[in-house]
Order: sequence, then structure tokens, then C-alpha cells
Amino acid sequence: MEVNSASSIYYNPQDKFQPAKKELDKDAFLQILVAQLRYQNPMSPMDQDQFMTQMTQITALEQIMNFNKNMEVLLRTQELSLTANLVGKQVTAVGEDGRDVEGTVEKLIINENGIKLVINGTPYDYDTVKEIRS
Repeated sequence: MEVNSASSIYYNPQDKFQPAKKELDKDAFLQILVAQLRYQNPMSPMDQDQFMTQMTQITALEQIMNFNKNMEVLLRTQELSLTANLVGKQVTAVGEDGRDVEGTVEKLIINENGIKLVINGTPYDYDTVKEIRS
């Protein structure tokens, strides 16, 4: 007796692996709320107080998320301002090997990984600077 496969297996190595989210975001929270409203028991509708509590939670969540975004922008701007003032100054930084490196900050490199100071032609993270001289 011959048995045929019930389904085929498809694997594409180009597909990106996306780890599961550990926290619910605003969209997931709204989807849950809409599902609750859509499938509620018509004989026992959702309590108005409970609904208002959930709407308040959504609003608070959105405000906290906006506040966090604004704080990230503020901190990035502050860090950029502080590091820009270091160009042309003598500094001592700690290299990857743990040794102190002294030199003049030649320029800044700014990218998605943060801000790096270029000292003697080598980039160093801002937080490795341990001394600043004029």
C-alpha cells in the first residue's frame, strides 16, 4: 500500500527568524480589547467601569511609550552635544586591551551604534573616556 504525503515541507533559508515578543505592545493590547468587545456575551455585556479602566490603561501606555521616545531623543541630543565639545581636546581613554590611550579628539563618528571619538586615528566609545584636558 502506497502512502502519499499529506503536506509538503517548505524551507527557505532567506526567511528571517523573528523571536517571540516578551511584552505586549500597544497594537496587541488593542487587538485583545477589540476581540473582547466582538465576542462578549450579549446577555452579559462588558461592565462599563471595566471598559473605562481598559481605555485608561491604553491611554497611559501610549503616553508612557511617547515619553520614552522623547527621553531617548533628548539623551541622544545631550550626548551628541557633550561629545561635540570634545573635538580638539586632549583626552585619555581606555582601549580594548585595557590600556590607557592619550591623544587629541580628531572627530566624531555618529551611527546607529552610538557616538565614537576618533583619537590617534582609532575610534573609541564615549564611555571609555576617563580624563579630559584642555
